[in-house]
Amino acid sequence: MYSVEVIAAHELGNASFLVADDETGQALVIDPIRDIEGYLKVANDRNVELTRALDTHMHNDYVSGTRELAAEVGTEIAPLDAGKELSVGNITVKAIHTPGHTPDHKSYLVTEAGKHHALFSGGAVMLGAIARTDLFGPHLAVHLALEAMSTLQVRLRGLPDEVRVFPTHGGGSFCGTGGRSGHQTTLGQERQSNPFFRTTEVMPFLARALNQPRYPAYYRDMAAVNRGGAPIIGRTLPALARLEADEVAVMMDEGAAVVDVRPGRDYDRGHIPGSYSIGLEGSVSAWVGWLIPRGRPIILAGGTAKEHREAHRQLLRIGFDLIAGELDGGMDAWRTSGRDLSSFETVDVEDMAQWVLSAEPMTVVDVRDEHEWVGGHVPGALHMYVPDVPQRAHEIPHEAPVAVHCASGYRAGIAASLLEQAGLKRIIHVNGEYSDWDRLHLAQSKP
Repeated sequence: MYSVEVIAAHELGNASFLVADDETGQALVIDPIRDIEGYLKVANDRNVELTRALDTHMHNDYVSGTRELAAEVGTEIAPLDAGKELSVGNITVKAIHTPGHTPDHKSYLVTEAGKHHALFSGGAVMLGAIARTDLFGPHLAVHLALEAMSTLQVRLRGLPDEVRVFPTHGGGSFCGTGGRSGHQTTLGQERQSNPFFRTTEVMPFLARALNQPRYPAYYRDMAAVNRGGAPIIGRTLPALARLEADEVAVMMDEGAAVVDVRPGRDYDRGHIPGSYSIGLEGSVSAWVGWLIPRGRPIILAGGTAKEHREAHRQLLRIGFDLIAGELDGGMDAWRTSGRDLSSFETVDVEDMAQWVLSAEPMTVVDVRDEHEWVGGHVPGALHMYVPDVPQRAHEIPHEAPVAVHCASGYRAGIAASLLEQAGLKRIIHVNGEYSDWDRLHLAQSKP
């Protein structure tokens, strides 16, 4: 009997899968991430042998772990061409051509004793969505969206409703939005509830498929990293160098980026001037990959050794290997070295509303994405999506306070640190739910 273990990378909104034939003790991994400790532990706990690793597509959001598994345990990583099959013990895995998210996308159909059991769909089918079709440029986005429609309506049509579906991309992934969280569903459930299955007219399907938010900048060269093969990191993560405050200061002068992984409210109370506020409660990898060029040295700060290790893991997953180390001793060590800390005011949405109503000089900056902005925003606010802040901060008057908000406070904290880097002095971090604006019965502007 086959079994499936889900190994999630929550910050990416993704999962990979260890599929085992429990009778023969053979297993394969589908869409592995770069750090392979999780697969090795599951294989050891289950007493199974990893014999194969497969990717559904060339990943734009993380480094594939296929080469790591081949180097560590000798798994075979040769591609399985569409229409071909392989055996893993008593189960059969067949590759199905399911283009849309990428031109060469494949899904893997698991069959046992002649019955179709599971489909590992990558981005071809998500819970309530499909993965985006615009990663290869706007000139191919419509073509791939049409391919995605054919995948749902034609290529998968012959599979029964009871087939279990295990998507790689899930809620929180920039590779696809609008779906539900989770990494397991059935074809029947998706055919009944997934709007992409239910939209059978071409133009409405295209309108839905191409209505996507922007994706992180690092996506543009991630596929090239996977094609070229990232360096092997091995069974465990490399250790982080522990850096004194003086070393960090010199490295910053030479161009290193300091990433503070604490929650925004802690960062607001005192942080290294010029550092980035990218807390572990969100996706460190996505925002570092969006804001810091690949190849710029990175220093982790503010958190515990365990938190820095987790941030390090996330960054290695997207191929950001140039991690110079971690600040030893945190903000106390920085202050003890004779250097000043910066701070921001932290307020709630209600405080921001009172300022707006008082008509005092203030700039309100909304750093949510375009889709959120058009749904309603604070009257008089300036819209500036987080990744645009470094290029557009000059539009904000320096003589008045600037209150920066998002939907929850997390992205606003990132943006506040970017505004400080741009030279603004009085920065107010609105750290609360934007939904409170409605709760307070305050009017919103809409385009």
